[in-house]
Amino acid sequence: MLKILLLIFLYLFSFAKEGVQTYGEEKNGELQIYMINNNPYDITFKYLATYDKLVPVQSLPITDSIKSKGTKLIAKYMIFDEQYMLTNNYSWVLGNKYAIHDDKYLYKLPYKDGATYQVTQGFNGSFSHNGDSQYAVDFGMEEGAEIHASRGGVVVDIKNNGFRNGANKIFATDANHITIKHDDGTYGKYVHLKFGGVMVKVGDAVKRGDFLGYSGNTGWTNGPHLHFVVFTGKDHASRKSIPIKFISSDGIVDEPIRGVKYTSVE
Repeated sequence: MLKILLLIFLYLFSFAKEGVQTYGEEKNGELQIYMINNNPYDITFKYLATYDKLVPVQSLPITDSIKSKGTKLIAKYMIFDEQYMLTNNYSWVLGNKYAIHDDKYLYKLPYKDGATYQVTQGFNGSFSHNGDSQYAVDFGMEEGAEIHASRGGVVVDIKNNGFRNGANKIFATDANHITIKHDDGTYGKYVHLKFGGVMVKVGDAVKRGDFLGYSGNTGWTNGPHLHFVVFTGKDHASRKSIPIKFISSDGIVDEPIRGVKYTSVE
């Protein structure tokens, strides 16, 4: 039996992916499956499995969330024979589906006070603002323009080595970015920074208005700009973007309009 369990443990851990892994423990005639999230951000996942001589206690698949650096019991199986077999499978995205956005919060425009930039794509933009990015906003910022935090939080994810770009979705993974976790459990993501333009690191605590880096033209773009979106997890494959409100020199902006220029204030 020890040999069987060892093989199962090796197989389960072989599915560790980018800081997430599963393991099993036998207890009171059950096989209990745990998931570990070693990432500095929450995740939303889907778990399923193939098995033999086991009966799941709950219905599969399972979709749930785990907080950063957390471990969670995600599934149980009744053991009907010591010669059982289990193959775990899971997928996940950054974000917590249980997070509730503070809709009263007024976001700072993501550039330094007094600077003015034009919105090149707003909510539900026809070029790329649908699905995960439905409520994203693009600002037509020249390469090298300063990016500042729209809301404070902790830096949980960055990419700083992208250099390719193009007006095709195949370039999406080349975008340099910064992701910040807010105090309500939502995340703000700043995308298309220049190569080497990320000036913060994972674990940094940033305040509203702090300097983050330099705008660029990396990833899926048709010109230099900053893409900003606030989101939570939705399911294992997608996130839920959130409509937000900005404060500008002209007052509250509850739906940024393409072609309109907005000046940043504190």
